[in-house]
Amino acid sequence: MMNHILTIDIGNTRAKYAIFKGEDIIEMSTFDPYSCDLKYLIKKYPQIKRGILSSVGGKIEECLQQLSDIEIITLNASIPLPFELSYERKDQIGSDRLVAVAAAMYAKPNQNNLVIDIGTCITYDIITSDKLHYGGPISPGINLRFKSMNDYTAKLPLIKSHQLSASSSHDVVCNSTEECLISGVINGISFEIEGFIRQYSNIYKNLNVFIIGGDNIFFENKLKNCIFADANFTFNGLRYILNCQ
Repeated sequence: MMNHILTIDIGNTRAKYAIFKGEDIIEMSTFDPYSCDLKYLIKKYPQIKRGILSSVGGKIEECLQQLSDIEIITLNASIPLPFELSYERKDQIGSDRLVAVAAAMYAKPNQNNLVIDIGTCITYDIITSDKLHYGGPISPGINLRFKSMNDYTAKLPLIKSHQLSASSSHDVVCNSTEECLISGVINGISFEIEGFIRQYSNIYKNLNVFIIGGDNIFFENKLKNCIFADANFTFNGLRYILNCQ
């Protein structure tokens, strides 16, 4: 009987898991690290013998306590990775960036890949064709930009990403303060990303660009010649790293 593996990804705003049978995901969902009974998954799938956990939002101990019956790897820069890190301080790089790079390597092996993660913050990571990782800029994500304009001004209203339409063109000619804020944030991020892609493309030839993260849906109609990753992307990266252990 083929053993299954459990992959867990805890971000700043949401936590997710996926269960693999071979290379196929057989169950995937979000969960609350504080209240979810992860032991239920082990009982439901006794074939799970090992797993890997990535967290940038804490809550690791709560999960590990529930998964003591299987071998769990906690992802960090000190474990064996399928690429070489350029960071002098390897403890400073977040596990989310490690996963993103591994996922890009799995999707496009032996190629130059840029991964842009549009989440709470926007991060840029390069993995070269010879398996070298280089960290890139970090900038505020959608909600951080909206919140900072509300926090540091007297009258600008607070906009949240759930109020946005993924299909909207977000014109630069606006008819309300809300439209002005949304246009500034969405178009500003688009122009930022396009500028960084141009810079990276001048350095790394035949560059693949992956757009990931919970807010990538707002840019599918704006950013061209990019690969918009699906929900499996991160989990494939976790599985890839686990198989290197």
